[in-house]
Amino acid sequence: MFLRSLTVKNLRSIGELSIDFDDTTGSTRKQTLLLGQNGTGKSSLLKAIALITAGSNALGELLGHTNDWIRNGADFCEIQALFVTKEGEERPVGLRIDRDASLGQILGSNFESLNFLERALQYTERNYFVVGYGASRRLNGQELFWNMGAGVYRHGRSNNVATLFNAEAQLNSLTSWAIDLDYRLPNGFPLIQEALDDFLPHVQFHGIDKDKKQLTFETPDGIVPLSQLSDGYQNMTAWIGDLLYRISNTFEDYQSPLAARGLLLIDEVDLHIHPVWQRHLLDFIRNKLPNFQIIATTHSPLTAQQAEEGELFSLQRGEENRVELVPFVGSPQKLLLHQLLMTNAFGLTTDESVQVETIKQNYKELRDKPSRSAVEKRQLNDLAEQISNLPTPEYINSLVSAQQMDFLKKLESELKQ
Repeated sequence: MFLRSLTVKNLRSIGELSIDFDDTTGSTRKQTLLLGQNGTGKSSLLKAIALITAGSNALGELLGHTNDWIRNGADFCEIQALFVTKEGEERPVGLRIDRDASLGQILGSNFESLNFLERALQYTERNYFVVGYGASRRLNGQELFWNMGAGVYRHGRSNNVATLFNAEAQLNSLTSWAIDLDYRLPNGFPLIQEALDDFLPHVQFHGIDKDKKQLTFETPDGIVPLSQLSDGYQNMTAWIGDLLYRISNTFEDYQSPLAARGLLLIDEVDLHIHPVWQRHLLDFIRNKLPNFQIIATTHSPLTAQQAEEGELFSLQRGEENRVELVPFVGSPQKLLLHQLLMTNAFGLTTDESVQVETIKQNYKELRDKPSRSAVEKRQLNDLAEQISNLPTPEYINSLVSAQQMDFLKKLESELKQ
């Protein structure tokens, strides 16, 4: 099962929006990245997908206060999705939430629109397999920890996406997953090695210390347990370990569980990750989960740069402050970082610091005055000297270097006068 299209109406900050997940060949796109300023609805779209794939048994654990999903001033919100099966058959699913409706009323009014999904889940709960991670995901304090559906999210399908909806939802630990897999399966250790190969930059999986019940890693400082890796590494292992657990536990009868099909939703996919590793993160996920469809949000140009043509979208506020979905034109992979930052997707007008931008703006304002006092002349000369001492950017194929060079040449000419 893959997601082919999604349409939402009156969903929180979003009035109406549609996104297509097909690539240029008509096949379902394996990766989609969403950009956008805070408050434009990126997280809401991920949650909408999680809601519409939850099934009636799990939906009530995710909905919470139903009115919270409905845009201010509207009487309802609506989510429509089109899925495609492995055999290429399309499956429409819909969910409408009316203001002040109870869970029973919502399930009753959506009985027909959720029918395709319900029939698939009655056959087996792992159909339409979805895992999701919110921006507040974090490492559990216990290195050995199983989240067995305790608390609000008792149903497996709601538990699989719990951190999207609740910052306090707990994750299964990487250590627990690895030790359990090594114990249960004859080929458990090779599966662990396969999953953790190239897992972290400059760190290699070493083995399992069964006496101490620890995973050990080879680092520049020697062999150390997972608990002694940096906070950045540990935060990365938090959701990756949980993801590996959920996949291997759901598809334990597969010879290669990581080859299973599914949908992965990740909010702020590059959270807590060093820029060096951000550049390789999506490649790592795609290589480890070749048959998963990935839909993720990001604020990072390093992550956005990994998108191929047709994979990057931004949520922006247009006329009357309405949220609109804007596809990125061209291939982000072919742009330099500063070029990408100054596209419409990120909305920056300069790659300079705020301080340098202010200096240049003050210079232009003083320079363009018809007359200047003695103090202003000294200020202008001081600003001109500061600008002349700035390093000259040397960009290859730069979108802005010509403008910057023209400005510097003009400044140099004025200083000589």
